[in-house]
Amino acid sequence: MMMSSIKSPRNRWSPCILKLALWVVVSTLSLFRPCIYSSPESFQSLIRIDQFGYLPSSEKVAVISEPVVGYNAPATYQPGAQFEVRKWADDEVVFSGTRTSWNAGAVHEQSGDKGYWFDFSEVTTPGTYYLFDSAKQQASYPFVISNNVYNKVLEAATRTFFIQRLAFDKQPPYIDSRWADTASYIGPDQDTEARNRWEKDNAATARDVSGGWMDAGDPNKYTTFAASVVTELLEAYRLNPRIFNDQMGLPESGNGIPDLLDEIKYELDWLCRVQDATSTGGLFLKVGVDNHSATIPLSQDPRPRYYVPECTSSTLSGAAMFATAAWVMKDIPQLVGYAQELQIRAMDAWQRGKTTTSNFTTFETECDDQNITSGDADQGSSTQYGWAVVAATYLSMLTEDPTYDTFVKDNFRNIPPISNYWWGPYNVQFGRTLLEYADWLEERWTLEQVTSPDLAKPEFIAVVRDQKRANISIYSINDFESQKDLYRAHLDDSAHHWGSNSIRAQAGSLNLDFITHQLIPEQEQKFRTIAEQYLHWLHGQNAVGKVMLSNMYAYGAENSVNEFYHTWFSDGSDWDSVFSKYGPPPGYVVGGPNRSFSRNAPSPPAGQPPQKAYKDFNEGSLNSWEITENAIYYQSAYILLLSRLIPEESVDYINDPDFIPSLSVNMRRDDSGKPWLDISNLPEGGWIASVQNFAEETISNYAPEGENAAALSQSFMLDATLTPGVYYLQVIQGNKMGVRKFVFQ
Repeated sequence: MMMSSIKSPRNRWSPCILKLALWVVVSTLSLFRPCIYSSPESFQSLIRIDQFGYLPSSEKVAVISEPVVGYNAPATYQPGAQFEVRKWADDEVVFSGTRTSWNAGAVHEQSGDKGYWFDFSEVTTPGTYYLFDSAKQQASYPFVISNNVYNKVLEAATRTFFIQRLAFDKQPPYIDSRWADTASYIGPDQDTEARNRWEKDNAATARDVSGGWMDAGDPNKYTTFAASVVTELLEAYRLNPRIFNDQMGLPESGNGIPDLLDEIKYELDWLCRVQDATSTGGLFLKVGVDNHSATIPLSQDPRPRYYVPECTSSTLSGAAMFATAAWVMKDIPQLVGYAQELQIRAMDAWQRGKTTTSNFTTFETECDDQNITSGDADQGSSTQYGWAVVAATYLSMLTEDPTYDTFVKDNFRNIPPISNYWWGPYNVQFGRTLLEYADWLEERWTLEQVTSPDLAKPEFIAVVRDQKRANISIYSINDFESQKDLYRAHLDDSAHHWGSNSIRAQAGSLNLDFITHQLIPEQEQKFRTIAEQYLHWLHGQNAVGKVMLSNMYAYGAENSVNEFYHTWFSDGSDWDSVFSKYGPPPGYVVGGPNRSFSRNAPSPPAGQPPQKAYKDFNEGSLNSWEITENAIYYQSAYILLLSRLIPEESVDYINDPDFIPSLSVNMRRDDSGKPWLDISNLPEGGWIASVQNFAEETISNYAPEGENAAALSQSFMLDATLTPGVYYLQVIQGNKMGVRKFVFQ
């Protein structure tokens, strides 16, 4: 039986003191909420909420669990009828109401729980609150209501890609010293000179395949697995660019390019190398090691590295990634040339794929014998066909070459979701690409009608949109209104498999696709509400009461993932768990509940209802990777969902790449040794500037006056007492901001 309530009389141990004790162990970040001794006397973990909080306009419904089946049954808490919303600071009651029974008191078989819902959507004023059961004197974890409640969570989740970088020196101030490491896999016989898996003793096969991200908990790199990741991250930026800033603390921060695009570019640069290494226009399939004997940290790992040569699946995946990136990056002033290069690479890869598949009729599906451990990078012919269509779609929009348009229209019925008439949370990028192409085609058709009013609308548009509209029954309004899931984010039992957290994230995004493409305008608020429920589930409103991201205590979580399967953050190491010397970094999305866990023990996860088939553990001997291993594709699915829900008004200033793209700064000292900052290519009109340290704390502000106000180049004196290090200069005009990085020395 699990303890569901943390008792802490105020005169002894308050929840704040307990949290502070954990804080000392896991983090030194400045995001920790101050301790307020008027906070509640206990935390009742069976009151399930989004532990970060809610947007003011969101539907806010807590789930009060009553376990009947599973590791935490029987229930130790019987809730009272009335609940209150109280301010965290002073216990003021701002709302009260009655909880309602879910499904007339039935047991939710997928979780093994009965439960209740408490709707407090009327509370919209920004602040920090908690829910309180006055009859039983039990309180929920604290939560925040704010437009920017998720912004730092998004940043933490995005920064995990920086930690996953291989062949890159990760040092302070760009990373906390606990997770610093020098460049990995750049030694003899490693990524700068990796050899062919089939000719390991032949030095002539050595190629530079360095860079890129670790795929998951293993340090391998898979071209095919990267396809969904790169395209989803690009989609996240394309759909809500204003929330992605240039100040995330990366080495590239302050270069005028949003940091998310800088991170994507790191992976794309690796893909360029694995294309160059083939000399054919195709791409290698996979890079990695051939055993599990890792040394940590990874910079100390001496294992030789090998690649699996070109395969039709990797070539077509590469073509899709290059084409998608070219489409998204072409409008970023600093990336125009890079986008043009990617377009050429996409065309080369697409043509190579056309040749090696005999005009897309025969696909290689057994290139990976898994001698390089351990994921199988092969893809079926349907999936490869799908990436060929994605590549052709973006190449059509980029070039307007009818060859690509013809290919898409001749073949889109042969790929999911059109081929199987099921717009579910798998191969989702295929459907999203078709929807985007339908929008683009309609926009062109509308313009062409001005001069050709009898021009027929392309049939493609109606086929794609009508089929998506008809799939409203899949993890959407039908399931939500019938209240299928006690925890308000329904997935079928069968979807609780290895990596189920990514499927939940995708299910949320499927609802937002209806909004993005204006398919059922009268239901848009409902679709958004449903998408938010899937996010709340991932943030702790679930059957195990856990935020499905690692070490998020400094970001507002009270029960997040404490340990997960990862080569570096392994069992028994200094990075093992939040209670070890260093702990794992924040923000990693883990696999999630897996009803098909392959062992009979431990329980949990074995022998549990699908939603409870989860355990916080990382022992490799217990196959923990089936439950808690991270993966970049889980990460991208979560980031896509979260970023689409964050409102533009959550940021004070828009970090627009088109705003002063040529802004430059230079720190110098004059003859007397005084420090100055020279700024050039400033915007015309009024502007203000500020200097911030790497923690984004403002050090000084500067507003030009008189004749200087119109000058496009300015110099101002810096505080001579500044600590040497990296700083940001922000130049603001209206609601737009340009950021550049400089080093004070």
